[in-house]
Amino acid sequence: MERMERMEKMEVVLHPKSEIDARIERLRRQMEAMTGAILFGSVDMCYFSGTAQEGLVYIPKDSDTQPVVMIRKSLERARQESPLDVSPLKAFKTLKADLGIPSGAEIGLQLDVLPYNNYSRVERALGDAKLVDVSKTIKIIRSVKSEFEIDLIKEAARILDAGIASVSEHLKVGMREMELAGKVEAEMRALGHQGTIFFRRFNHVLPMGHLMSGPNAAVPSFVASPTGGRGVSLLQPQGPGFRKIKRNEPVLVDYGGAYNGYIADETRIFSIGKLSNELEDAHIAALDIQEAVARELGFGKTGRDLFDLSKAVGIGYKDHLGGPPDDKCGFVGHGVGLEIDEYPVLGPVDHPILSNMTIAVEPKMIYPGVGVVGIEDTFHTTADGAQRLTKLPQEIWRV
Repeated sequence: MERMERMEKMEVVLHPKSEIDARIERLRRQMEAMTGAILFGSVDMCYFSGTAQEGLVYIPKDSDTQPVVMIRKSLERARQESPLDVSPLKAFKTLKADLGIPSGAEIGLQLDVLPYNNYSRVERALGDAKLVDVSKTIKIIRSVKSEFEIDLIKEAARILDAGIASVSEHLKVGMREMELAGKVEAEMRALGHQGTIFFRRFNHVLPMGHLMSGPNAAVPSFVASPTGGRGVSLLQPQGPGFRKIKRNEPVLVDYGGAYNGYIADETRIFSIGKLSNELEDAHIAALDIQEAVARELGFGKTGRDLFDLSKAVGIGYKDHLGGPPDDKCGFVGHGVGLEIDEYPVLGPVDHPILSNMTIAVEPKMIYPGVGVVGIEDTFHTTADGAQRLTKLPQEIWRV
């Protein structure tokens, strides 16, 4: 009944103008010497304008000057989606005049994601403007969520819980990883999952999640994650593959739930029958690490503090936590929002932990040739401590 009620209420959620205005004001306050910022990347465009249609949003530092949203395609949809004024994007050669950018301006660009071809076109169009990187500033701004965003992430977590819980209904000896993944993903799609997970890192295209069994879960790949998987393609060498699931082995189910663009992240371990005592004990150790990190996931801490804590609590598993000694992922958690690799990073960096961040904590134990155990949950940092948004039981699920 609850599932049917949620499906009946599904709709695309537009960003209120008050939300967009508050985000723009936060960026303006941190522009320092910049005259303004031109954002082309679809995720940041959506964050600051409410639409991800192809084009740009120009945010001037001067609060008396209105932001400019210019769209190549689809103009009609952008006008329906964005609470800001939207106009057509003309030729790049007139961009300086169209945006009202003065001579000698300093303009921020997303240099972590903007292709060089686009950069060079902007450089030619703006003439004597100084182009600087605004991407880190934006990532810091986006790391602290509004009530509007947190509500969407909570709904993403509910979709994710339902999808992962459905594994128990479908898991059978001899079924292929990708067959089980298809059933889990269908469950989440029916509840409103957008079908993709945005990853900011260059050359990273993420499927809806990783579902791998036994030794396949411990196969390394290029992905910035503790696990990779063999996958079904040389071009997408990650995630579920052709392997048939066996009895008495761990089945890693690691998915990103998504609702109206916002993401929650969760991992649970399943098995048909009992796992070895070694893996059972390692899973309990991972739970202890997550509990310790979540308990300290508060103000005054940094990503480095929590990463060091995870290593201290898991000292007996240093050859397995986050990967084998020569292939570790280098973090134990990460922010989630419109993208799955947001700030803060719980790794060897001094990212501050602030109120109203949404952070996935994922201590995982990697046993090459055997499998993976561990846990991942998404937490919301509050003045009263970290609240777990992904609600499924954390023990190994035996089917």
